[in-house]
Amino acid sequence: MKSEKILKGMHIIAWIVFVGLLIKSGSILVSYLVSIKNPEAAKNLFGGLNLFEYRNFDFIQYTFITMYKVGLFLIEAYIAFLVTKLLASLNLKKPFNSNVYFLMKKISYAILYLWGVAIIHNAHVRFIGRRYNFSMDLFSSDFIFLAGVILIFSQIVKKGIEIQSENDLTI
Repeated sequence: MKSEKILKGMHIIAWIVFVGLLIKSGSILVSYLVSIKNPEAAKNLFGGLNLFEYRNFDFIQYTFITMYKVGLFLIEAYIAFLVTKLLASLNLKKPFNSNVYFLMKKISYAILYLWGVAIIHNAHVRFIGRRYNFSMDLFSSDFIFLAGVILIFSQIVKKGIEIQSENDLTI
């Protein structure tokens, strides 16, 4: 009973995170579109994100950096959406099922993709920052560990499915 309440709470939190990340991505995108005509808008794209130096330096570089950020937040939103699907389909009476396995595997691959985009973003920003003396916050690149852990858990679920199906056949 307590576990079900915790899972329902986590499900609600996952939906809130999903919607919040979509809003964040959309806000950055809209601010970017406004900054095309009004460069001052690049000073606060979202939550204090200031890309004004990049905007004034080179519009193409500014566009790439902004799109990296939008892309990263959209990938995070996709991961949150997959988590909502996972929590909705989780059955504590029979937790080992193929849907849980495939969702965990998708989450793991999405986090791996997120890590790759974060690495590309960070390398690009470091290159420009060093070359032209700009400062920029980098994305954390600790995603690879998380992706590995979730992939391991998905393999445990896969093994649980195999054992569960063997038990169903012997009964």
